[in-house]
Amino acid sequence: MNSRFRPRTAPRVGAFHVSHLQHWLKLASIAIMLLVLLSACAGPPAQPLAFNPAPWSDGEVSTYDVRDKAGTLVGTASWSWQRSPEGWVQAYELNLSGRLDRGEVVMAPDLRPLRSWRELGGRRLEATYGADKITIQQTATDGTVTTKEVKPTADSVDNDASLMVQRALPLAAGYVTRYTDIIPTTGLAAPIRLTVTGAETITVPAGTFPAWRVVMESGSVQHDGWYGQEAPYLLLKYRNRASGAVFELRSWSGAGAAPPVSRPAPTAVAPTPAAPQAGPPPLNVPFLLMAFLVQYPLMLLFPLLLGWWLRRRYGVGWGLFGAGALTFIASQVVHLPLNWALGLLGGGRGVALWPLVPLALVAGLSAGVCEEGARWIVLRFFLKRARGWREALQFGAGHGAAEAIIFGLLALINLVIILALRSLDLATLGITGDTADQVRAALAAYWSSPWYLPLLAGLERVFAITFHVAMAVLVMRAITRRNIGYLAAAIAAHAALDAWAVWAVRTLGANWTEVGAGITALAALWLIVRLREAPPPPEPAPVPAPAPTAADLAPRALSPEELARRAEESRYE
Repeated sequence: MNSRFRPRTAPRVGAFHVSHLQHWLKLASIAIMLLVLLSACAGPPAQPLAFNPAPWSDGEVSTYDVRDKAGTLVGTASWSWQRSPEGWVQAYELNLSGRLDRGEVVMAPDLRPLRSWRELGGRRLEATYGADKITIQQTATDGTVTTKEVKPTADSVDNDASLMVQRALPLAAGYVTRYTDIIPTTGLAAPIRLTVTGAETITVPAGTFPAWRVVMESGSVQHDGWYGQEAPYLLLKYRNRASGAVFELRSWSGAGAAPPVSRPAPTAVAPTPAAPQAGPPPLNVPFLLMAFLVQYPLMLLFPLLLGWWLRRRYGVGWGLFGAGALTFIASQVVHLPLNWALGLLGGGRGVALWPLVPLALVAGLSAGVCEEGARWIVLRFFLKRARGWREALQFGAGHGAAEAIIFGLLALINLVIILALRSLDLATLGITGDTADQVRAALAAYWSSPWYLPLLAGLERVFAITFHVAMAVLVMRAITRRNIGYLAAAIAAHAALDAWAVWAVRTLGANWTEVGAGITALAALWLIVRLREAPPPPEPAPVPAPAPTAADLAPRALSPEELARRAEESRYE
C-alpha cells in the first residue's frame, strides 16, 4: 500500500524505525549537555595578573613597519622607555599615511598606570589613575573640554601601554591571564583574556626569532601578538584582526638610545595637520548584483513563497505560518536577555571570556533551549488543534521566515546606510578625526568584500529555514507522541548547529561555516521526509435514510391494549 495513504496507527514511517531515531537523538542531547559541562572546565584557568621586573632598559627604542591587510606599507610606529622618579615612562609615535598619533604613559615601578596623555587628530586625551576613580579628560580641536570617570580595578592597564607591558608577563606554554584594558579614547573598560597559544619561529624585518604567540580576546574581538622568548622579550609582531593592520619589528636599540618621541609640555595642544582624505572607495558592482539578485530575494521573498507553496500543496493556512513567526519573536524576548546575562551580548564579561569551545557550546545551548522551548510551549498550549506533520511544516516555515526577513531587512538597511555614507561628506555629519578614519576604514572593508558573500548570506537563510522546519517536526512529535525525548533531540540538534557556527566562523572562516550549515540542511531535509506522516483518513460519508414507502405512510390499526395504554398516558393532559 502506498505510504502516503498508510493509516495513522502504522508503527513505522517508510523503512526507518522511529524508535531507533529517538534513541540516538536522546543520546546526542545527553552528549551535548555533557560537553557543555566538561568543556567549561577544560580550559586552563586564568592566572592573576602579575608582572615580572621590567625587561626593557632605560632609553630602549623599538620601531615597527605598519602594513594594511593587503600587505601594503602604510606607516611606521615607534616606542621608547625612560626611567622617571615615579617609575617608567613609555612614549610612542604612530605615523599612518601622514597622520600623527603620539602620547605617553607614566607607570609605577610595578607597571601599574599612573597617568597618560595622547594627541590624535588635533584632540588631546589625558587620563589620571586614582585609587577610587579614573578621570579621563578630552580637549577637542575647538577647545571644548569633556570629562568622564571610570571605576578602576586592581588589574587596570592603560590601552596605549598594553602591547608593551605584556612583555613583562611570565609568558610560557599554556599561560593564561586576564586584565582590564582602560581605553581613554572611548572611556570604556574592556576585560581582556590573554592566552599563549603556542611557540613559533617568526621572521620580521629585524630578523628571525623564537616567539610565543598570544591571543588577546575581549568578547568576540581577537588580536594576535608574537613576543620573543628571550630577554628583553620584544614585541616582534602584532596583528589587529578587525582592521587587518600588522605591526612588524623593524629595529631595536637598548640603553643609551635617544627616544624617538619629542614630548610636549602637558598643557600644549598642537593640532596635527590632517592627511589628505582619499575619495570614496569604488563600488563593488559584482557584490551589489549578487546582493540584489540572490541575497535579498532569498531572505525576503523565498520564505513567503515557501509558505504559499505549503498552503497550496498541503492545505495548511497562513495562520500557522504567522504563529510560527510570532513564536520566533517571542523566543527572542527570552533569548536576548539570557545572552546578555551570560555575557554573550555586551562583550567583555561572563561566558564571552571563556575559551572558544565552551563559549560556542553555551551559545548554542542558549539558542536551542529558548527557540525549541518556545516552539513546544506554543504548540502544546496555544495551538491545540494543530496536530500533524503538515501543520509542523507550516509552523516551522513561519519561524524560519521571521528570522530570515528580519536579517534581510537589517542587511538592506545597512546597505542603504553604507551607500549614503559613501556619498556624503562625513564632516557635515559631525564625524571627524579618529572616528572618521574608522568609518572610512569600515567603508573600504565593506566594498572590498568578496563578491560571493551575499550568495552565502542568502543560502544561509535557506539552510536555516530547512533546519527550523525539521525542528518543528520533531517538536510536533514530542506532543503528538507524548514523548519529551523528541524535544530534547530538537534542543540538542539546535545547540549543535549554533555551536558549530560560533566555533567555525572564528576558526575556519565563513566559507566552511556555510558548508557545515549546508550539510546540516541536507540532513534536516532527510529527517523531514523520513518523519512524514500520512494524513488522517477521510471520515465516511453518512448513509442517507431510505425514503418512506406508501406502506410506511398507510394508517395502521391499533390493538385494544395499545388504545388503553395511550388513553392512560393522556389522562392528565
